[in-house]
Amino acid sequence: MTQEQTLTTVEIVLVDDHGIWRDGVKSLLEDTEFQVIGEAASGKEAMALLQTVRPRLLLLDIRMAGGDGLDTLQAIKAQHPEISVVMLTTYDNPTYMARAVAGGASGYLLKGVGAEELLTSLRVVASGDALISPKDLSRSLRSVNPEGAGDADLIKPLSTRELEVLRLLATGLNNRDIAGLLFVSEGTVKTHVEHIIGKLGVSDRVQAVVWAARHGVISLETG
Repeated sequence: MTQEQTLTTVEIVLVDDHGIWRDGVKSLLEDTEFQVIGEAASGKEAMALLQTVRPRLLLLDIRMAGGDGLDTLQAIKAQHPEISVVMLTTYDNPTYMARAVAGGASGYLLKGVGAEELLTSLRVVASGDALISPKDLSRSLRSVNPEGAGDADLIKPLSTRELEVLRLLATGLNNRDIAGLLFVSEGTVKTHVEHIIGKLGVSDRVQAVVWAARHGVISLETG
């Protein structure tokens, strides 16, 4: 058993209409902590697959013969908000990235990404950390439409300190930087972030920030 296999297994689903690409990713993930538990060639197939398997991560193409991956992203997050979705695409397009983050994506990678960078990125998302840079996150949040209704009920479960941490997350700060600003330990911040993610019912810190933007917890005029 390799060192990677001693790590906690992270189950993953691949959604892309190119079988050769899926085979390549599967090969790359062999002997790592990532276990491919399902594949789909379209958004429709992906939604059907998620009725029988529940991965921690899902790699999703944007443009597929079976339809728009961004529409599939929204459907996945609506039904399975706990699944972290990473868009993997050939399109280096700021508009697509903004739509992806606003729609629920935890990351946006280009298909030309190297093997080590892909593995590192997947590990970042699996750990609940932000894969998207503060600049890209700020730009993406501007496309998020506030929901307005029911805000008080939705944010009520968060404590004052958790709301403070959530606002700092929106600036793109990592746990260490937040700890320094709040004069607490990095472990304390990590616990706060885990509680925030759990209470909001989202998959990771990026989507916690998107939730905050939708419900007026953070200002989109700044950052």
